[in-house]
Amino acid sequence: MSSRAPRPGERVRDVDWTSTLRASLLRRGHPGLGSTVLPRDLRVRLRRTTEKVFVLFLVDASDSMGAGRRLAVVKASVLALLRRAYQQRHMVGVIAFGGRQAQLLLRPTASVSLARRALYQLRPEGATPMADALAQGLKLLHEVGSRGTAGSKIVVLLSDGEANVPLHQNADPQQEVMDLLPRVKQQADELICIDTKTLAAGRVQEMLRFAETAGGRYYGAEALSAGRVLSAVGRAESSSGSPERSGQTGEARGEQ
Repeated sequence: MSSRAPRPGERVRDVDWTSTLRASLLRRGHPGLGSTVLPRDLRVRLRRTTEKVFVLFLVDASDSMGAGRRLAVVKASVLALLRRAYQQRHMVGVIAFGGRQAQLLLRPTASVSLARRALYQLRPEGATPMADALAQGLKLLHEVGSRGTAGSKIVVLLSDGEANVPLHQNADPQQEVMDLLPRVKQQADELICIDTKTLAAGRVQEMLRFAETAGGRYYGAEALSAGRVLSAVGRAESSSGSPERSGQTGEARGEQ
């Protein structure tokens, strides 16, 4: 079992005394020069743990251009994540938003069969109630966090960004999304915004604006494939699992 020096400000709970005494001897250079152990000699035991990763998909199921491809990518991505869950410990949840409200389609699970049955119901429908999806996502993230069932939480938002159904009467649905997304990012370790709208001159890229507002990772429409989505999730896992977080938090990161 390996050990390391404590990080600045870290509360030391599991001291590796063998490594600590070895560091003390090396510092003093000779066993006969006293037996004082200084704070800089402390070593913390490293234990091998496999933490579960919860990936929450917020999927635009509105009946807009490209809906069929968007939903096909989500289905393939969710099932691919769960098929390798035994090795990599994924749990997946899906909230679909189309019509007048969002729907919790799949509660957090590692079951491929449950996911397949839930995703079978995923069909394009009506308008884009994105704010409702974010509000439901916040509740689910809080639930997963309070239960301690996941070591890290990643949110994947796939949409063209054209939110047009308000959560509250007479509210601006775009502004509601802008207000909710930073709260989602606070609950999650990583937020991935995948834009399903192709880039064109004069076209507003709402998803880029959303990612910039929340400090999430932005991917353009070229990332709309199961392989690219899984790669994006993998990069987010590496970032959220590292001891020191990237200094890019707080600004959108456009990635290929």
